[in-house]
Amino acid sequence: MIFETKKNNLYVRYLVISIIALLALIWLYPYLWVTISSFKDETDITGSGLFPTKPLTVAHYVFIFKTAAEIGRTPFGRAFFNSVLISSSVTLFVIIIGGLAGYALSKHRFPGRDIFINFIIFQMLFPTILFLVPVFLVIRQLHMIDTYWAMILPFTASAWAVFLFYQFFKGIPDDLVESVRIDGGGELLIIFRIMFPLSKSIVTIIGMFVFMQRWDEYLWYIVLNKKNALMPMTTVLAGYMKTYGENLGAQMAGVLLLTFPIIILFIVFRNSFTRGITMSGLKG
Repeated sequence: MIFETKKNNLYVRYLVISIIALLALIWLYPYLWVTISSFKDETDITGSGLFPTKPLTVAHYVFIFKTAAEIGRTPFGRAFFNSVLISSSVTLFVIIIGGLAGYALSKHRFPGRDIFINFIIFQMLFPTILFLVPVFLVIRQLHMIDTYWAMILPFTASAWAVFLFYQFFKGIPDDLVESVRIDGGGELLIIFRIMFPLSKSIVTIIGMFVFMQRWDEYLWYIVLNKKNALMPMTTVLAGYMKTYGENLGAQMAGVLLLTFPIIILFIVFRNSFTRGITMSGLKG
């Protein structure tokens, strides 16, 4: 009886693994198709299925890098630098501002604190697109249109990041903070030597989500900037596809170039990302 139960459990386990593997393959198929198609000959993309029938080529990548100057757009290397600069700057600001605000709300008592916390939660209900016009008007009044700051400053504070830091810092014993204060440690020492090191998983998940959001952003960037020299990868690749929409190989290469850094980022920080998802309560 026990043997039959174990055998049935084994069958169920194999069935579950098989279903998960099948779903994973279905989910991965578009990525595999894009990756392989970016190296296919143009005439081989639509007629050969997943696997190529002609020799692979890097011509589509060469096309993307070389045609930027020809169509008067930002060189791809410059666009990549712009994306890294904008995304990294916003991520750094969000983590620092969110951490400082989360610490103040969780470890200090002051009038209106609960109202402020509720306001942060309430603000999370609204999509950022609602603030596009007001933000544009403010940036224009500050004479920052067509600058890096126009694409960085509007996103330097995140209610979601503040709330996550607040929730995590609440779980850190107040006695630990008080002991550092008794030993003469200031607030900045507590934040950067105690709080941030203890919240590496939360910092990782906030950093990855914010970086991905800014990396994939398109609408805000085309509204706040018209200078070719400042354009990030999303706007540059969109311009390529508008000009060379019939070139499927170049489109696939562009998509892969845009997503590749995010994939690398996830691989490097996957363990902290998984822990952060669990701790933040976002899982499921």
